[in-house]
Amino acid sequence: MKSSTLSIVAGVLALIGGVIALAFPLPAGLALTVYVGWALVLSGVFGLWTGFSDPDLPHRWWVFFFGLIEILLGIWILANPLGGLVSLTLAVGLLLILSGLGRFRIASATRGTTPFWLFVLSGVASVALGIYAIFSIDSAAPILLGTLLAIELISVGATMVAMGIFLKRNAGL
Repeated sequence: MKSSTLSIVAGVLALIGGVIALAFPLPAGLALTVYVGWALVLSGVFGLWTGFSDPDLPHRWWVFFFGLIEILLGIWILANPLGGLVSLTLAVGLLLILSGLGRFRIASATRGTTPFWLFVLSGVASVALGIYAIFSIDSAAPILLGTLLAIELISVGATMVAMGIFLKRNAGL
């Protein structure tokens, strides 16, 4: 199968997944939470294995310690996905605020240029969404992560379809 066709097929699948996640944000958020839980458990297992198996590793006890913390956090999330969803929503809210503040910093360095207002508006949107996630956790947790996942899947899907179409049209290049 040509790369253009693969790109279109993968893009359509991502678009379908994004639309489904947008229609059902709570199950999508819970699926994402379970995925993060398993990722933490697996990462923690590798951390423990590395801490035990490589005696020459500098600070190997820190690697071991953080591996153990990751396993415990992953198990907690898997045992309590709704609580994990709330915790991840709070973490995403904090990251959105920090990201927005970072864009304000970039905006101040680009004052007087064309992208200045894009950085400012983007920063305002991120900070506002982060504040909403943190201070409206009861209403944000059930939908925010699933909605963000949906937006990402739709964005990636549309980009992949566009890339596939571009590759098909320009196959002679």
